[in-house]
Amino acid sequence: MRTIIIHHRSSHHAKNSGYARLLDYIEATQLPSNKKVLPYRVAKLMSNYVQQNSGIYDSTSVLKDVELFQELKKNKKQQHQQQLVHYLNAERDVRYVVNKKNKFKNTSFCGTFHKPESVLLNTITNTKYLQKLNGIIAVGTNQVDFLKEWLKTDHVAYIPHGVDTTFFQPDYSKRKEHTLLFVGQHLRDFETLNYCMPIIADKIKNLKVNVVLREDFYSKIKPHKCITFHSNINDEQLKGLYQEASALFLPMTDVTACNSILEAMACGVPIITTHVGGNPEYLKGTNNILAPVNDWDYIIEATINLLNSESDMLHMGKTSREKSLKYEWNRVAEQVKSFYSVITKNRLKIKD
Repeated sequence: MRTIIIHHRSSHHAKNSGYARLLDYIEATQLPSNKKVLPYRVAKLMSNYVQQNSGIYDSTSVLKDVELFQELKKNKKQQHQQQLVHYLNAERDVRYVVNKKNKFKNTSFCGTFHKPESVLLNTITNTKYLQKLNGIIAVGTNQVDFLKEWLKTDHVAYIPHGVDTTFFQPDYSKRKEHTLLFVGQHLRDFETLNYCMPIIADKIKNLKVNVVLREDFYSKIKPHKCITFHSNINDEQLKGLYQEASALFLPMTDVTACNSILEAMACGVPIITTHVGGNPEYLKGTNNILAPVNDWDYIIEATINLLNSESDMLHMGKTSREKSLKYEWNRVAEQVKSFYSVITKNRLKIKD
């Protein structure tokens, strides 16, 4: 079976981070390539006329769609060869080729969704194109039932997000006392961070909080003497901040799978986050801290107790690392390839 993967890399993801790492573990034709299929100004003009209520569709999406159409048309005569197209970020780029999939009888289409229900319902109001996908991958257990109902399909599988456990690994010689780490901006609970940090800082002597954040989000955080901002850092610097941390302090408003949590786990870091979305499944069996939503007293007390207990930090760090090994990319890739086989076999049974 020939596999074609449509990928998108967020600019804030480190080289060793993000769902696009799946490309390193699956043999596939990757789009977009460096091939020039259309002048950029034409792609930009075309994208200006496309409504965004079916998912993000910009100039890069146009280029991907044109190149995908050319790839499928080139192989159309090879009816005996099964093909599968995987949109790694199904919240974007899924549009005109999948709408004409009846022209490519030997091709199945699937997509991975990363956003929770709360985001998808607000950003995608027309599911016409998404409903044409033959299979759906959910990276959070909290997405599965919603995606089945929303896209009117039973072909939804939970396959966890992966993490590079070779690059992200513990180095306890670098760990610093009373050092918290906050990473990222998407669906982060800045209100909880702003409320809790001054109180925790009053209780924990010499508390340091490293915040890794895009500069345009700095205004979300109230300045405090314990907080140090980091942006535009490289992979080694990011890993170093994980390895220095006593714990990851990352309250969330919602979540499916969180790169930052997975990377911290792989580095053997205790996790302090919110009992919401996909977090309970990813952290199941690790004894990490899952605070009730908006229970600031709970998260403050739990954080102070953890920072004052070396044995608890060591135990949580160990269980974090052990659990992260279940999410190694090679394991995740095997699950994805198995799902490819399932939806390819079921393709003729699905009404286009």
